[in-house]
Amino acid sequence: MAFFDKIGKKIGDATESAVDKAKDLAEVTKLNSAVSSEEKQIKQYYLEIGKMFFELDKENPDSPAAELCSKILVSQQRIEELKQRIQDIKKD
Repeated sequence: MAFFDKIGKKIGDATESAVDKAKDLAEVTKLNSAVSSEEKQIKQYYLEIGKMFFELDKENPDSPAAELCSKILVSQQRIEELKQRIQDIKKD
């Protein structure tokens, strides 16, 4: 009987270890998801800061971001032209 008791204890220990590892994996997955969510939120804040900075500084030629602001303005103008072309095509 001692043999079976030892086997039973080993199986019980292995099962307990597997359950603990599964719980740890679930917790790590949950935490990684939370980290990813926070990183996405930070990216959104950066985007909002960038838009705010652009709106405040887009016409300032002395801005450290003047070149990038100029590129955005050119792209915005190009978008408007493309949208106008789309409207013209839809009218026909």
